[in-house]
Amino acid sequence: MRTIDVSDLQGRPRPTPRVLQFGEGNFLRAFVDWKIDRMNEAGLEDWGVIVIRPIPGGNPKSLNEQDGLYTVLSRGMDEAGRKISESRVIASVRREIAAHGQWSEVLAAVRDLNIQVIVSNTTDAGIAYVPTVKYDDDPPVSFPGKMTRLLHERWKAFDGEAVAGLSMIACELIDHNGDALRRIVLRHAEEWALEAAFIAWLKTANSFHNTLVDRIVPGYPRADIDQVRAELGYDDAFIATAELFHLFVIERRQDQKKIPLPLARHDPETIIAEDVSPYKERKVAILNGAHTALCPLALIAGVETVGEAVTTEVGSKFLDRLLNEEVIPFLSLPKAELEAFAASVRARFANPFIRHLWYDIALNSIAKYQARNLPRLEASLERTGKPSPLMTLSLAAWLVFYLGRHAHAETWPPRDSAEIIARAVAIGEAGDAEAVVAAWLSEASFWGRSIDTPVLRAAVLEAYRFITAGPFTFERLATRLG
Repeated sequence: MRTIDVSDLQGRPRPTPRVLQFGEGNFLRAFVDWKIDRMNEAGLEDWGVIVIRPIPGGNPKSLNEQDGLYTVLSRGMDEAGRKISESRVIASVRREIAAHGQWSEVLAAVRDLNIQVIVSNTTDAGIAYVPTVKYDDDPPVSFPGKMTRLLHERWKAFDGEAVAGLSMIACELIDHNGDALRRIVLRHAEEWALEAAFIAWLKTANSFHNTLVDRIVPGYPRADIDQVRAELGYDDAFIATAELFHLFVIERRQDQKKIPLPLARHDPETIIAEDVSPYKERKVAILNGAHTALCPLALIAGVETVGEAVTTEVGSKFLDRLLNEEVIPFLSLPKAELEAFAASVRARFANPFIRHLWYDIALNSIAKYQARNLPRLEASLERTGKPSPLMTLSLAAWLVFYLGRHAHAETWPPRDSAEIIARAVAIGEAGDAEAVVAAWLSEASFWGRSIDTPVLRAAVLEAYRFITAGPFTFERLATRLG
């Protein structure tokens, strides 16, 4: 079978490189590059991407082997419940450069005035300060080190002209990602004793933007690749599958320059906002919080995947009650907007093309519950004097899961750090059920402080006894939902 080539663009032009992108992985290719490609076609725009592979290793193939071309398959269900699979050949990526081995080419790329934006997704740990990084490293080992050197190269190439300033759009999954990158870049600039004029240009002519990114990208469709190839009529080593839903929120504060990339002009699912925090809170509380709330109950009941759980009457009812009664009333965005987002989340969970394992979601779940669910549980306590019942049931279920006191414990043991698991074991040895629950709620290393109160302890204890009273199933969960 032939390999994907320019004929598959059906006459669509290849754009001028204007974006440097740190990260060659499935997510950026099926999210940012896909959005840019659609923007180019819809708005007759001319924005191409140079992909920089920031670390050595990874995929042994290069996008250059396919002239930067690849396919994104967007899959899901429409409003009528019909399966949809939409393919799009991406023209926006022009070439790939490896930072390790081709660092001089990366430096040359930033000396092109056409380049106006830098996008990054260098994993959650990518934006980190590494004290051993040096200016003359080939290349600097850390992403912020690379960025500092690139920006200095840009400053030198254009004599510090303000017009040469860049917009950095960080897509790493950490809070205040753009602010974190800016802080470390400035630290490197000062520690490397770079020119005061450069540091002033860095602060005034460039902008570092916080973002919220939201799209599930399973990546290469190994399970049905033969069928996909037959339908497309070509081979493509970089096919990436993604859900239909996509949302990109880019923060631009009043003190920041205008973002030149015109995505929001042509894509309703790209939003430029003065503050991404409400959107972040919405995603964490509704999408991530729903995952974390239902996860232990599903695993204890022996349900393997998200889709399997939420397409049952019980799982669907749990989500509806959780989101409408225990989450949305405690969020700051308009209710109608929150309800629409919650409806999209329920549809995303039921996507038949995405096999999302609960056991993958269970990784480091105590920290996840603290960040995603505990704020709503405590808000309910403060407002009503009572803990929200489903959040409480989930909190008790996580205790059961970490103690391994369920029928599927051998198949799905707790997934967390050795220290957390050891502490959970010690909690399990605290005594009777009430002592165990009290120790669980009092563990400051789990929740940031003790959350043990008489009201919450009584509610969690009752839920714990309900879960452990016999083999736990979704049928028993149904009795809890009424």
